[in-house]
Amino acid sequence: MAVILYDGECGMCTASVQFVLERDRNGVFCFASLQSEAGRGILKKHGIEEVKLDTMYLSAGDELFERSTAVLKIGSQLPHYRIVARIGFLVPRLLRDWVYNLIARNRHRLRGSDRCQRPTEEQRVRFLDLRQ
Repeated sequence: MAVILYDGECGMCTASVQFVLERDRNGVFCFASLQSEAGRGILKKHGIEEVKLDTMYLSAGDELFERSTAVLKIGSQLPHYRIVARIGFLVPRLLRDWVYNLIARNRHRLRGSDRCQRPTEEQRVRFLDLRQ
């Protein structure tokens, strides 16, 4: 199971989750906010005790990807974005993460804080922190 871990209080992050939900026709990804018990538990399993809210993570099997690498790994699983992701991997990680960090530092100003993400019933089962 591949899990995208995101800042649940960030409008840009929740918009990114919606973007993936709309394009992930095969249901490859599940989701958990970094603030949730599920999200913190997954990070702890990977040896991360201190949660960085400015970082998007992708937990895939025994691997944990973060920042630009997580974004490109996610893109590589979405139709029509595979080629863009492959091209993105040609850019050195130092430069990719610099751009990622620039956006992450300004994410609340760029998009605001929108906690009103309301997944459909069909999508709800893919959110680990919404399962009951």
